[in-house]
Amino acid sequence: MSKYVHIVFGDSARGSLRYFIENNPNEYNGSIIGIREDYSIGPIYEIETEVGMIKRIEYFTDILKKVSAYEYLEHIKEDFIEIHEDIRNIEQDSKIVIWHGENTNDQVGLRCLVSLLKNRDLYEVNVSESYVRGYNDNEYIPRALAECSPEEIHNIISKIKKIDKERCNNLIDDWEVLRNSKENLRILKDNKIVGVDESYYDNDILYNCTLSFRKAARIIGDTMGKSEQLVGDLYIDYRVRKLIESGKIEYRGKLAAMREFEARLIGDLNEFFSDIFNMNCEIDGDGFYHYLLEEKDDNLEVDTTHITKWDTVDLSNKLILDYNEDNLFSLSWFKEGRNLISINHIRVSNIEYRTEEYEDNNGELVREEAIIIFADSLLDRYLEIKIRPYISVSLRIDFKNFDD
Repeated sequence: MSKYVHIVFGDSARGSLRYFIENNPNEYNGSIIGIREDYSIGPIYEIETEVGMIKRIEYFTDILKKVSAYEYLEHIKEDFIEIHEDIRNIEQDSKIVIWHGENTNDQVGLRCLVSLLKNRDLYEVNVSESYVRGYNDNEYIPRALAECSPEEIHNIISKIKKIDKERCNNLIDDWEVLRNSKENLRILKDNKIVGVDESYYDNDILYNCTLSFRKAARIIGDTMGKSEQLVGDLYIDYRVRKLIESGKIEYRGKLAAMREFEARLIGDLNEFFSDIFNMNCEIDGDGFYHYLLEEKDDNLEVDTTHITKWDTVDLSNKLILDYNEDNLFSLSWFKEGRNLISINHIRVSNIEYRTEEYEDNNGELVREEAIIIFADSLLDRYLEIKIRPYISVSLRIDFKNFDD
């Protein structure tokens, strides 16, 4: 009688499936091979060859050294080779089931495995074709087997289906394209595997950094949690350190492990505003800087008159921006002598300068410029200070903090 061999991606997936099989005897019972590789990262060019495998091992060795994961270095080569040998040594009469979800690692791995085992009796189950129940009884679509509890596997395992010849050939064709690609990072976009630059997640990492030091583990966790892609902490940790090397963020503590150091964006509010307005202002006796903005003749006038001389300044139509070196920020907006809005002493966690160009109804090119301020006290909102083509201040919802 033929027996089943299940191939899954990741240790967590292997543990969940093993627990289910050991406690729920069924017709699909069999052995489990867990692939610990992450096919979304690293070179896969001619991976079936010795040269291709060596380059892949060298790539991961460099990453592990960078994140100080020395405990894995000793066995990395053996682990890579052992997995591929386990796959090749599956008995001929076995029914091979490949478990996968809608994520880059699984989808690249699926195509690699089908190519390696193309003359075998192959089956698959896509866990992303099922809903599972999460916290508060909310149902969601899992992106990987690791996101399914052993209890949920009971409903998913019945969807195992044979990979027919046409699908097999299509997967092999996909793999032929992938194995000849030179990118070291891949994502899943519109159900297609796409090669991208290694800096793909850098902007997300920077978004989750602040002007104040945060635990690196928190930055990495937030980047992973908010990403549309299913990406592992190893790669994000690696990119954090590359951003440190490039001078975009700084750290304190020990780089031995992500939980042993903190990181923040390099720069401060004074540097930011000095660059935006191309002028410096003096600090007052309380440690605050002040920029006074006003619309005049369709232009933005920037005034840095020291607070001790404000009796010589007309404040009736001014947007006053105040901040100190501890990133405390205040805003007061006066128009025709009326105080339209005041915001006092919020601690800025991040700040951005955004520009956009478009044509208005008359075909004229309009350039919008805005300062975007994020602060923990604003919760899931951000403060938009539009400075061109006209001054306005508003609170907007930060959709990046919400799930789809």
